[in-house]
Amino acid sequence: MSRRNIVIGIGLVIGLLIILSIGGAILLLAAGGISTGNIARIDIEGILILHPQDKGLFTETLGVEDYIEALDRAEKDPTIKAIILRVNSPGGEVIASEKLARKVKEVAEKKPVVAYVETMGTSGAYMAIAPATCIVAEKHAIVGGIGVRLDMIQYYELMRKVGVNVTVIKAGKYKDMGSPYRPLTPEEKEYLEGIVKEIYMDFVKWVAENRNMTVEEALKVADGKIYSGEGAKRVGLVDYVGTEEDAVEMAQKLANISSPEIVDYTPSKYPGLFNLMSQLTYTLGYGIGRGLSERWMETYTLCPPNT
Repeated sequence: MSRRNIVIGIGLVIGLLIILSIGGAILLLAAGGISTGNIARIDIEGILILHPQDKGLFTETLGVEDYIEALDRAEKDPTIKAIILRVNSPGGEVIASEKLARKVKEVAEKKPVVAYVETMGTSGAYMAIAPATCIVAEKHAIVGGIGVRLDMIQYYELMRKVGVNVTVIKAGKYKDMGSPYRPLTPEEKEYLEGIVKEIYMDFVKWVAENRNMTVEEALKVADGKIYSGEGAKRVGLVDYVGTEEDAVEMAQKLANISSPEIVDYTPSKYPGLFNLMSQLTYTLGYGIGRGLSERWMETYTLCPPNT
């Protein structure tokens, strides 16, 4: 190989590294990996699930563990003084909601966490934000829906009409409980109702504990009913009725920040074909991104790190 070709090859490699490094820095900023403010905002949207499946080549549904990771980064970042959770979620899986709720409580014990219900914060989503330092909701947002449900689709009557039969061979009395091929026995229904009631009472106790209510007070509003933001304020499920600007102002006061600067910590995913490239650019770009962020923090950060 000639010397000229070697120089060209080295130049191409250096150029590629520069491009990937810049891309990595951009990805870090977009994903909240580098702080450029003193209030972290995390958007919690859609159904809360623990392990989402890829929706396609370019997009992916976020899972609760993504939100937990974002909260963890904000908690450990000394430049972040408060966190705003912007909520637009109807709730979701029991375990996913419980895990997120425990993380919110953990963070709120160390830094102010303001939950802002923009459109909807119900069921598991409300469970997740109940431990927040303060909850602000839009006047006509939908809040509450505290309850538990178990849905089972059964089509044994339809099968009978069309002449379809299913033979189930099982070991274990309850192994096919909830099967769509037959109705529940009274004993099975009672058993499942007991599980639902157990989960429900844990939910009610969580709300009572984190909203400064007695269990009896929580039970009065935990009948599955939804409330407007105004109605939720009246029954004690939210602290203030207001806008996102009000939520920012509340975070500013709670954290004693003179000049609030919002940084988006909402997790971002690049799955499918682009996952490998995004990981590569993240790794290569970290050094440059970190250096740039530190320079920007020296210039623009008004609030000193915790000491």
